Amino acid sequence: MVRILPAIVFGSQLLSTVVSHSILGMLPREGQFPYPIVGGDEPANSATLASIEFYTELLGFRKLFTLQITKTYSITYLAHAQGGKNGTGYQTTLEMNREKNNAQGLLEICYVDVPVKNIESGRQHPNTFGHIGIVVPDIQAFQQRLDTLPHISVLKRSGEPFLELDPNIVVGPAVGLLPDIVEQLDEEERKAIVQNFGQSVEPLIFVADPDGNFIEVQPQEGAALVG
Repeated sequence: MVRILPAIVFGSQLLSTVVSHSILGMLPREGQFPYPIVGGDEPANSATLASIEFYTELLGFRKLFTLQITKTYSITYLAHAQGGKNGTGYQTTLEMNREKNNAQGLLEICYVDVPVKNIESGRQHPNTFGHIGIVVPDIQAFQQRLDTLPHISVLKRSGEPFLELDPNIVVGPAVGLLPDIVEQLDEEERKAIVQNFGQSVEPLIFVADPDGNFIEVQPQEGAALVG
């Protein structure tokens, strides 16, 4: 289960208690819960959990830490470096942890190790959650990278037109156009949405993470809201 967080991370008493004296100075204490495992400065290991691998391998997130609440329940924080222009400056993991509560675009992954994992994503069971948005400096370079990762579920490539508003169009639920909503729109309104919205959507890429959540990828330049 994935949650995208704003600049100020949630004020959970449990987490704040663990990090209030600086998470950096705490060492893992096996058998004593909760305890943090601080991320390293190197790229994520390919043997990590599927969601962590997806966000680090494809989208460039780095692991800040994993808070092991119990044997089965853990919370992992991922983030991008915040130094330099548009986050281009390198930061060590220790620096990123120190600046955690002032960072933007943190990602929190909650994991429960139980035999039956049947939580449905917004893609599988549309609800009020639409998608996570990511901005990249070069959308074509990102598309080319996707082409080298066949295990990634690509729902829409950059440049693919948005020509019709059908309840079965996979991108619909990601932008609030759920099947039961579309069915209530008359033909004129559907055509108007496609005409007015299609140009904005065309350069975008949509992928799904391992849990089925929608990820919208926008180019930093050239994706105007109004053509």
